[in-house]
Amino acid sequence: MSGPFGSSQWMYNPSSSFYPYAIDQSLRFEDGDTAHLSRTPSSAGNRRTWTWSAWIKRGNISNDNHTLWRAYGASGATGDYIIINANNTIYLGSYNSSASTKHVWRLITSAVFRDVSSWYHIVASVDTTQSNSSDRAKLYINGQQVTEFGTETYPSLNYETFTNTASQHHIGIRPDVTDNFDGYMAEVNLIDGLQLGPDSFGETKDGIWVPKDVSGLTFGQNGFHLDFADSSAIGNDVSGQKNDFAVSGLVAADVTEDTPTNNHATWNPLVSKLNIALSEGNTVVNLDDNASGEADMVSTMVCPLGVDIYGEFKATAFHGGASGSGINIGIIEQGFNRTEQTNTIRQISGGVFYAGNGYLYTDSVQSGSAQATYTTNDIIGIKVDRTADKVKFYKNNVLQWTEDIDATKQYHFGVDSGYTNSTRAISYQAYFAASSWTYTPEANFLALCSASLPEPAIIDGSEYFNTVLYDGNETARSISGVNFQPDFTWLKRRTATDNAHNLYDSVRGATHHLSSSSNSGESTNTTRLTAFESDGFALGDGAHLNGNGDTYVAWNWKAGTAVSGATTGSGTAKTYTGSVNTKSGFSIIKYVGNGTSGHTIPHNLTVDGVATTPTMIMVKRLDNDGGWRVQHKDVAATHYLALDTNADPANLDTIFNDTAFNSTVFTVGNAASINSNDKDYIAYCFTDIEGYCKAGVYSGNTNADGPHAYLGFRPAWVMVKPVSADGNWWISDSVRGTYNPNGPDLRADLTSSEGTNNIFDFLSNGFKLRFSGGQVNTTGRDLIYLAFAEQPFKYANAR
Repeated sequence: MSGPFGSSQWMYNPSSSFYPYAIDQSLRFEDGDTAHLSRTPSSAGNRRTWTWSAWIKRGNISNDNHTLWRAYGASGATGDYIIINANNTIYLGSYNSSASTKHVWRLITSAVFRDVSSWYHIVASVDTTQSNSSDRAKLYINGQQVTEFGTETYPSLNYETFTNTASQHHIGIRPDVTDNFDGYMAEVNLIDGLQLGPDSFGETKDGIWVPKDVSGLTFGQNGFHLDFADSSAIGNDVSGQKNDFAVSGLVAADVTEDTPTNNHATWNPLVSKLNIALSEGNTVVNLDDNASGEADMVSTMVCPLGVDIYGEFKATAFHGGASGSGINIGIIEQGFNRTEQTNTIRQISGGVFYAGNGYLYTDSVQSGSAQATYTTNDIIGIKVDRTADKVKFYKNNVLQWTEDIDATKQYHFGVDSGYTNSTRAISYQAYFAASSWTYTPEANFLALCSASLPEPAIIDGSEYFNTVLYDGNETARSISGVNFQPDFTWLKRRTATDNAHNLYDSVRGATHHLSSSSNSGESTNTTRLTAFESDGFALGDGAHLNGNGDTYVAWNWKAGTAVSGATTGSGTAKTYTGSVNTKSGFSIIKYVGNGTSGHTIPHNLTVDGVATTPTMIMVKRLDNDGGWRVQHKDVAATHYLALDTNADPANLDTIFNDTAFNSTVFTVGNAASINSNDKDYIAYCFTDIEGYCKAGVYSGNTNADGPHAYLGFRPAWVMVKPVSADGNWWISDSVRGTYNPNGPDLRADLTSSEGTNNIFDFLSNGFKLRFSGGQVNTTGRDLIYLAFAEQPFKYANAR
């Protein structure tokens, strides 16, 4: 590559202004190379008090333990450990093979950590001189202390750990060359003699945990700071203590610019695990065909709109069959879901692929005459040209194919093996990082990394949507912590089996509630929600939303700008009033029906002054006649759903008039439930906002290794509904479910209490189904969703 570290392309980093402290390098560990760092101190330091800190990004998710830190004891497995277990929990503790209780102390998380698309920050903080046992060992992930453990045994008072002994210390491996780490590490630190919290290494900015400059810390006798800045001296300690590490299985090329402040795309094992093996930090994928179907893979990031992206891909090995005859490299639409294990991603609508036999395939259709074939060690360059909305394929820097792409769609990079029922295998090396490119594209083409993603309009999603939990006490009071004055608040008692969901908004006014789990009309009650306040809402003393000893959840959305006017379309014009947020793409519209099909209702969704099409709306008549009516972009405009029931989509032109919503209005038919003359209705309207809100669809596979939905953000709230069979409206959020797998669930159309199902992994770039049964992940079912963000993927921490 003509642009190594320090080149203009490598240094391009619009993210840098967000981060108070930028990390420029990481070290990539390949478990197959037994890659590790090691050091034996010349003398012991403080064995009772120390802190270990590192940023990590996971690579291959395997059924093995992955060692982050190991301080060796005298023999065997004895020593201190920080390990990602085979079940993806984290283990912090000491093992002593000569002790009566061999696991002397250990903390094993209840949470699992299998997000491969971004970075975690891990801090282990130990001080066995503390009088309270739970203060003697603490584990922090992304600045938050872990408090829920499957196993929780603390060190005895003044226990002498193995860290800081005059024996072997390892990063990335056990001394017996097992439990090798696979992935990336950055900013690895040991503080000898101090128990520090995470705020010594990071800080919160706009809801994101970000790195801090640690150069001012006191590292102590055996402390160190490894920044991997010098690829010719990988183990160099820059703390000033000169506690350098020896290097094994690592070379200069393993120093990468994939870092916590400029996260790079890799191949994504969470999308498909059919016949694949990943290596080199998920940049190399081996696609192994066999009788169970073909193999394929996509990138963890999509090529964003408005940015010209370049990547290089090399087929590094062909096994069986004629080389170059059945491999495919290209791009695939963001929204694809691979559920039919006999279909390749090349055959799914929305893909453009350059095959090894020289042909181009667009939506599985072969184009024109063959161009150059390619084989082992050929470099395939792909330019996703958003200036012209074309994709261009190169073989060894010679243009082969140019094809139009959809100006409104985002695309993953993708590969597939192109064979069925064979024994061929192909390996691809992806070069997502600019420093690894063989050829230099035009200056406007950037690497697929977080620095190249457009700046999101919303960084801290909690400024526009927030979940608050509270306990009831049957005393009139205020509930705070929302961080804004809500305009739409949706509340549910978590512990009751007979209490409905309660929906309030500022347009209808506090005290007026509807229920998503009922087709009943609006009710007024002064003992439930009584006012919207600057930091939340006020409650009355009624037991329904404030019952003594009961627990509750409140989901809150911000609108805030008043709108009003006249409806349009067929029939007599009527009035509407509402409240809209022109940044988060949300509006509340109260309108009067006119009884005429083709009546059009202005939704007032504008973002940065541009009229925007809704992606989901929910409508309810305010008296008792009719249930909820839902229109979603991924359900045919001829059909509607009902929020208060589990019914399939119904085909009825009198609801939404068989008309899709557009950038200014949604259209209603003449059904009484949505457009009776002189009756009042409320509509909640949402549109997709990159990095904050998304409505979409996925297909189930009845497997705990379920489908992955790419959102472009780390979700705070997800609601899903089967559309191809009867099924409830399932809701999960990141406040009730504080860790993965994420649960518990509530269902918008039921009055039942909170369930115990852990449905999803919430991830830095979307969600993945981890629930093999039930309605949310059945083979052959399509499910729509609506989701809101904690953090945009550009800056999101791994979860």
